[in-house]
Amino acid sequence: MTLWFHSTILATSVAATLAVGIASAAILVDVQADASAPKADRLPTVAVSERYVTVETREAGVSILEKVPVN
Repeated sequence: MTLWFHSTILATSVAATLAVGIASAAILVDVQADASAPKADRLPTVAVSERYVTVETREAGVSILEKVPVN
């Protein structure tokens, strides 16, 4: 009886550990996949002769970059 009981506890612990590991790996893959901005969201490149300044606006968890021409 004790062997069955301890085997059940061990099997449950292994299953829970695997489930947490798989869930953590899935979250990590999602974070790495969204780490870069899509191409349409990137700042356009400008000619070297034109004068622009990059302005950064920060909010909670968001950073917005804009290129503004210098007058």
